[in-house]
Formats: sequence, C-alpha cells, structure tokens
Amino acid sequence: MSRPQSYQIPLAEAEAEIEIKKSRFIASLKPVQSEADAKAFIELQRQRFPGANHHCWAFVAAEPYALTGLGSSDDGEPSGTAGRPMLAVLTGADVGQACVVVTRFFGGTKLGTGGLVRAYSQSVRAVLAETEMQHCEPQAQYQLTYGYGLTGTVEGLLNRFDVSIRDQQFAEQVQLACSLDLNRCEQFEAEAAELLHGEATIKRLDDSV
Repeated sequence: MSRPQSYQIPLAEAEAEIEIKKSRFIASLKPVQSEADAKAFIELQRQRFPGANHHCWAFVAAEPYALTGLGSSDDGEPSGTAGRPMLAVLTGADVGQACVVVTRFFGGTKLGTGGLVRAYSQSVRAVLAETEMQHCEPQAQYQLTYGYGLTGTVEGLLNRFDVSIRDQQFAEQVQLACSLDLNRCEQFEAEAAELLHGEATIKRLDDSV
C-alpha cells in the first residue's frame, strides 16, 4: 500500500453560517482527539441551539485516511443527505482530528435530497474556510493493552516518542488507542519490546507502510 499523504488539523474552533431558501445552516467546528471529544461537542451544540430542527454531524477523530475514529449522523434528515456528505468533505480536504456540527433552522421550503446534500456539504466547506489549520505528517495507529503495574513505564515510553493518545479505557487492564509519526514506528516498536518484555500487547491498527 502507498504511503499515506500528509494532512491538516484544526488549531481552534470555528463557525460559519449560510442561508438557503430561508433555512439557516450554522456549521460549528472543533478540534477533537477522540470519539468521546466529538460526542461531547455534539451535545454542547444541541444545548446551545435547542430550538433547531436538526443537528447533523461528522467527525474524524484521527487521520482522514484512518480506518477507525470516523462517524456521522443525518439527525432526522433523509438518509444519506447530511452526515455522510459532511464526512466526505472533511476527508476529501485531508482534514483530521475535527468534528463539525451543522445546525439547521428550517425556513419553510423543502430543499429535496440533492439540495440537502449540497447545503450540508457547502456548510462544511464554509467553516473549513474559516478554520486555521496545521500541517501534519502521516501517523501510525496503535492499540496498547497492559497491566496497571506497567503504567509508569508505558507513560515514559509514550512521552519519549511524542505519542498522541486518542482514547483510553480502564478495565481489568489499560487499553490505549494512540498514534505517532510514521517514520518513528520501527524505533518505537523496538524500544517497546525491550522495555515491556512481552508483558503488554502492542497492535498496529493501520496497514499503511
């Protein structure tokens, strides 16, 4: 498989509004590191605009080419007219670690399925135009599973390699979803094997080489 392309991530929240046939579409964007971050932002927008007809959303919690950490919702609009087009704009623009919520106030005129797809896509493009971005190099995705006794060792390892933690769960063992620069994978895996002595499971989630 070919090497993933570089991508961009938002540095701060942004917002844009468009009006189509008296319907207002307010697109709000926030940088996110995980699905939990995205869901919290979506709920915040629902609370912010309680009188809206729809709160459609899409997020890319990791890189735009990642196989996990993606989500979208039409939130009551006809199936396929909002969430998926919004997600397609994000990934098509090579944007990662971002969540967009498009809040719609219905203006009384139906737009039709094609009109809705165009409206929600245009809303995302509008907010992206207002968003300050940072260039990022390709990342490798890992899942680490280990016992609590290894927490200090694992944290030291992650800090040395500037690993970004995207999600973490605490049960009988700790499970982390994380990412790091693609060009540091070999060194990271070698040092992890030396330090953890097989007492942790390190699984590469992406198949980009």
